[in-house]
Amino acid sequence: MAAIPDPIPARMKGLNRAEICDVNFNEFVRNWSGRADAAPAPDEAIVDGSALDAAGFRELFESQLISRHLDLMARVLRVQNKVFYTIGSSGHEGNAMVARLTRHTDPAFLHYRSGGFMAERFRKLPGMDPIMDSALSFAASKEDPISGGRHKVWGSKPLWVLPQTSTIASHLPKALGTAIAIEAGRRIGHALPIPGDSIATCSFGDASSNHATAQTAFNAAAWTAYQKLPAPVLFVCEDNGIGISVKTPSGWIAQNFSQRPNLDYFYADGLDLAGGYADVQRAVEHCRRTRRPTFLHLRTARLMGHAGTDFEIEWRSIAELCAVEATDPLLRSAVIALESGLMSQDEVLAQAAQHAEQAHGLSEIDPETERALVSAIHPA
Repeated sequence: MAAIPDPIPARMKGLNRAEICDVNFNEFVRNWSGRADAAPAPDEAIVDGSALDAAGFRELFESQLISRHLDLMARVLRVQNKVFYTIGSSGHEGNAMVARLTRHTDPAFLHYRSGGFMAERFRKLPGMDPIMDSALSFAASKEDPISGGRHKVWGSKPLWVLPQTSTIASHLPKALGTAIAIEAGRRIGHALPIPGDSIATCSFGDASSNHATAQTAFNAAAWTAYQKLPAPVLFVCEDNGIGISVKTPSGWIAQNFSQRPNLDYFYADGLDLAGGYADVQRAVEHCRRTRRPTFLHLRTARLMGHAGTDFEIEWRSIAELCAVEATDPLLRSAVIALESGLMSQDEVLAQAAQHAEQAHGLSEIDPETERALVSAIHPA
């Protein structure tokens, strides 16, 4: 967690929290003055005791940056009336770990804050472009390969990401049904288009876990497991502590799910790639090995509001917003990259700038002009 400035500077009191988060990251890296270790070899742990190696960390960090700059691009293009969907993934980029630790043939039913997951899963097949595919979806383009412009969804046929709207957890029963079907197909000798030991993955927010549709899926999964029937579904609850504008009571997800019979619970810190990776790995491996319903409670944060139209500054205090922004997972990833010696400050900033340029290049105007446009509409 980054330090919260006291007093809070004027630039952090503005309406445009997307711009503030972007500036926070660049200033944090530029001003970092810590001690760097000798860089680890690609197959060595990124930090002592971590299950994540340096090569894996580098790719996950890149996926986080891709996801973040897609969010920033969407906010700018919405001002130009080129993009019509601004629910972003900022603060949830740690779900890239789930994508890395699952296979591209594991059917995935995703929460709408899954930019990191998608950027990482795109690595598993060559020749695919996560930035262009995502931008087409944000823009409701008829060229979007998964929805044809009907709606903004995450999806990919070759990557086994099945498209759906996830707002009220309507995809959880489908994920469970898919998991049961994998086992049933194998049992009756039906040829499957995916490996027989595949698992179904679905992600959702902490608030969505309270919906009747979600509870139906959890109950049916536990009922199935109670009868010793296999149901290899990985429920990934991305807990950012708030649903639109209603806060989730502190500790509610752990209290409600950690002791639930026949729903095997794991917790992982999705804000820390080095620290959370082993816990995500345990959950994925447990689900695949035991074929039991598994609940992964993934800590996340919600940055930049629910969507671009949510001006949190109108209903949350500046101090509270700054405290949330200090938990930005990209700040933690930058610290890991710098302290491990894997990357220099210039390298981190250059990689961020590269992905910003790739995303902003889709807007047909330069990034400086885009920032000026956003500031003009939402002055600091």
